[in-house]
Amino acid sequence: MQFSIKHIILFAGLLFSIQLTAQPLHKTYFAIGLFTGAHSNMITFAFVKTTNGKFSGAEIVRKDRFIYTALGHWPHAANLKRENLFEKYGVDSCFLLKNGSNKVIGYYAPVFDELWKIRFYEHPYDFDQPGWSQGQYKPSIYQKEFLKKEYGVENVLTDYIYGDSLFKLLRDVQNPTWVSMYKTASRDTTNSP
Repeated sequence: MQFSIKHIILFAGLLFSIQLTAQPLHKTYFAIGLFTGAHSNMITFAFVKTTNGKFSGAEIVRKDRFIYTALGHWPHAANLKRENLFEKYGVDSCFLLKNGSNKVIGYYAPVFDELWKIRFYEHPYDFDQPGWSQGQYKPSIYQKEFLKKEYGVENVLTDYIYGDSLFKLLRDVQNPTWVSMYKTASRDTTNSP
């Protein structure tokens, strides 16, 4: 039996492709949940893991670990290149604070202070701060539909917003036009008969 180079390459390619499909694909993403979590904050910060595109778990983390990692200052599987993901995805005003010796002394990321407004009509314990939600403690059905359509979140009260959708949301909440559109979300009548 004679094997040519073509046969060997074809056989090697077939073995390689079988090996690739046999391995489950694991990915780690930055995520936020608009629900109270382990640290009793109104926003839960996490690293979400998926296997073959399906949610497989979450690692709840403190806000500072989340932000330092997203800024590329701390290492993690969710940011292997240690790049500033806020800059990469066009999220304004998120950066490291440094002293005169160029030592990191903190961060500035005010966008995270606005996220509670998506879920609440007014701040749950500082009633002088208005939110964007049409419902007292949760978005209206139209706002939920909007969040599902734009960011893929099935249930804003229990599900994480993660990956590209998270950074899109962070960018969008900084836009006054988006805030106005979200606050006034109503039934989409453009497709009605």
